[in-house]
Amino acid sequence: MRTLLHWEGDFTPADKATSDYVLLPFEVPPGIARLEVRYAFEGQGRPDSPSVIDLGLFDPRGVDFLQAEGFRGWSGSARREAILTPRAATPGYLPGPIFPGRWHVILGLYRIAPQGCTCTVIVQASEDEGPLPHPPPEAGGPADRSEPEDSGRARWWRGDLQSHSHHSDAPGSLEDLVAAARRRGLDFLAVTEHNTVSHFPYLAAWSGPDLLLIPGEEVTTYYGHMNAWGLSRWLDFRCRTAEQMRAVIDAAHAMGALVSINHPKTDGPPWEYPTDLPVDAVEAWQGPWPLRNRESLAFWDGLLRAGRRVAAVGGSDKHQDPPGEGTPFYQVGHPTTWVYADSRTIPAILSAIRSGRVVITADVDAPWIELTAERGDQRWMVGDEVEPGGPARIRCVVQEGKGMHLRLLTRLGEQAFVPVDRSPFEWTMALDLEKHGYVRAELRGMRHFAEEMPDDLPMVAMTNPIWGARGANP
Repeated sequence: MRTLLHWEGDFTPADKATSDYVLLPFEVPPGIARLEVRYAFEGQGRPDSPSVIDLGLFDPRGVDFLQAEGFRGWSGSARREAILTPRAATPGYLPGPIFPGRWHVILGLYRIAPQGCTCTVIVQASEDEGPLPHPPPEAGGPADRSEPEDSGRARWWRGDLQSHSHHSDAPGSLEDLVAAARRRGLDFLAVTEHNTVSHFPYLAAWSGPDLLLIPGEEVTTYYGHMNAWGLSRWLDFRCRTAEQMRAVIDAAHAMGALVSINHPKTDGPPWEYPTDLPVDAVEAWQGPWPLRNRESLAFWDGLLRAGRRVAAVGGSDKHQDPPGEGTPFYQVGHPTTWVYADSRTIPAILSAIRSGRVVITADVDAPWIELTAERGDQRWMVGDEVEPGGPARIRCVVQEGKGMHLRLLTRLGEQAFVPVDRSPFEWTMALDLEKHGYVRAELRGMRHFAEEMPDDLPMVAMTNPIWGARGANP
């Protein structure tokens, strides 16, 4: 092995204030078949470290923001090394030609201690490919097995819109994650690794008529996280300003992808960008409900009250465990996002999310809540806009929710909070949605509670809104 770069330097909080990312150039000569990148920093691997520095790599095809054709991988602080060969690479990194020319190691200054932090980077190369660091995707896998025999019949599909494997910072493999989704009976799973797309080549081969795998990326910035679903290539994450984040969102939309603000809550981390960016959804429920999801719900509800029509979605954010590890109380599908779509295909699922035809439940078999609006022979479901014409009959049906409480909310606040005393349970009321703007439903759990504090009850299920006509008074 020959050494191409041996760099050591100190970072201070002032360096981070200047830029969140540092590029270290190095030259790769012709004929190289293996690159090995290693780095170390003070406190590396300690959960309580006051400094955290992330790692990534670009090849000579380009490193500029939103034009970085040379992206070759990102591992955050989850790994101490990355190995690339033409046929395989460390998870999180992309195999392929080791182009001669100027490469760059990228260091992300996530957190720097007040006294500063020393970091070392070593890059070595060999003309011998050597042992493969990770098996390449299975050759000959089906290119598209995502459309099952019952496609074309609109129905509710259950899935999970945020998950992670060893292609970013989870201990379990992508194969472990997919197997867990199948055991849980999910119809679709978005695999949203942090700032990388190294998992994309595996998804088509591992999808099947029973499980649709949606290519995604969690755009993991130092000022908030955002999912992008339905990507065809890597999406830049190096955002610091509102203008940069807007440009990333525009790039995702140009690919036909949807974007969602993730877990906007304390330790989520919170969303520090403006709330008027053109996102399609908000992850209003991440993981088990007690994990500060009340804050995320309030974030989404604030957008609704301000007149934004943004879908609420759920995501387990499950970082998959190795086989035999983990807990039954937190698995992929906690919570479950139900999408009413014409077929189990990526375009159909994304179109339904964009339309707000989404219900979220605590688990794959949790109590169910259905919300509709009716006037005469007209009927509307979640995501629909009720035509002008006076009050509509709001109808809510709860399945398997006896002992819980049904709550109806509009832009003007809570309109009903009633005990569910049987199953199935039906509740109706008249609402003028031109006045109220929208109506949405929640099913709150626990048999023993204080009625005056419904917000403190655990969420069991929630719907997206049925909307009043655009231009309705808030």
